[in-house]
Amino acid sequence: MMSKEEKATKKAKRLSFKRRTTMVSAHNVAKLIVTMVGDYQIAMSIALKFVYKCKKEGNILHATDEARKAFTPESVAGVPAWAIKKDFGSASADDILFFTIKFETIKETENAVQISFDTKNPHENGYVDHHKAWVAKSILVA
Repeated sequence: MMSKEEKATKKAKRLSFKRRTTMVSAHNVAKLIVTMVGDYQIAMSIALKFVYKCKKEGNILHATDEARKAFTPESVAGVPAWAIKKDFGSASADDILFFTIKFETIKETENAVQISFDTKNPHENGYVDHHKAWVAKSILVA
């Protein structure tokens, strides 16, 4: 009799060879990186290469999670990714990191700036979220 781990491994291996799973994973990764690249066809090309690499490693079921780690930008609008993750919840931080369409400085003091991020998450049917945060000038990336 097979253990649960062996069954899960066997199922993952069986699913990893299906083309449909590969294409679905590639589309999910492409949606994630399209705002960084600017063109969906280019994003899909990069995503397919990434997913095939995950497929060779036997990790296709977690390709989207791996893509979040691999394609996370170092900063958005000069604000480091670690500061965004610290100041916002995980969903809002992901929106800001991957789906920012516009940003602007609202207020500025001697030591900090207030930045507004407008994000458009493709899973929310075109709804634009507005996020605001005060950021110390000492941590801004030039």
